[in-house]
Amino acid sequence: MRDDKLLQLIEKDPEAGMKHLTDRYAGLVFSVVRGKMQGFCDADVETCVSDVFSDFYLGRGRIDPERGSIKAWLCVIAKRKAIDCLRARAKECGNVPLDDEQTAVQVADTFSVEGDFEDREQRKALLQAIRDLGEPDHEILIRKFYLLQPSRVIAEKMGMSVSAVDTRTHRAIAKLRDMLGG
Repeated sequence: MRDDKLLQLIEKDPEAGMKHLTDRYAGLVFSVVRGKMQGFCDADVETCVSDVFSDFYLGRGRIDPERGSIKAWLCVIAKRKAIDCLRARAKECGNVPLDDEQTAVQVADTFSVEGDFEDREQRKALLQAIRDLGEPDHEILIRKFYLLQPSRVIAEKMGMSVSAVDTRTHRAIAKLRDMLGG
């Protein structure tokens, strides 16, 4: 669906239009937000992604398909919203009174350099293991778990049946468990 038609659908039937928009761009928005908000929990990232689509809907009147695509607008909104979330978190952490021992302990408990390093190393190992699976399993897992595409969409994009995508996903996850030791 072209951008101008999608904007018309959003105006005519907001629920259907926004569903189509999120189905089409949720993976992209999630990737942009996740890239900026590394180290944040998934709930914070998902909240930010929801805010991106909300901001898009509220600002839909300013979008001109002649000047830029919906995809570009969503990426800009996602980047700015993620940075806003980072600033808000920094402000929360920056306003901790140093003489309040209980608050200082709570802030210290929420962040660990070692834990952050371990998380990054685990993500690197997982991505390398996914790459080592080869095609088409690599692409299926990236589309399914990183871009959050449903099996139906993956099947269409890759010229496979939905059951083949689901079977390959199941087998690839089993291989990953073996490769990564459980």
